[in-house]
Amino acid sequence: VFTDPLLPCGQIVAEYLSVPSVVFLQQMPCDLDFEATQCPNPSSYIPRVFTDLTDHMNFFQRVKNVLFGLPNYFLCDIVFEPYSQLASEFLQRNVTVLSLLSKASIWLLKIDFVLQYPRPLMPNMVLIGGVNCAPKK
Repeated sequence: VFTDPLLPCGQIVAEYLSVPSVVFLQQMPCDLDFEATQCPNPSSYIPRVFTDLTDHMNFFQRVKNVLFGLPNYFLCDIVFEPYSQLASEFLQRNVTVLSLLSKASIWLLKIDFVLQYPRPLMPNMVLIGGVNCAPKK
């Protein structure tokens, strides 16, 4: 099943049918993608999404980077709670969106390593930047 993790219904269907899933995304604002893949995401040198920080931060910028990411975890809990309830009801067992996403076979990330800051990636994370760009006419 080819799915987008922002609307995890495809992942619920893949779990129900017991088939592998392929996740296709740009980036999730709350770093749920890195939690699901158990990929390190150190805030000491990887700037959070929607910040003006670079990978060269002083101490106060690093603190800002950590603090900026905290509300996102609570926001993701609120946003994905209906999907967790839906999945638990549909699959007849208690599941979370994080546990569903962690079963994805491969993660296709629409980012280009040239345009991103250096970061660790897991073996099942493939960078496919530019795949949805059209040639100039």
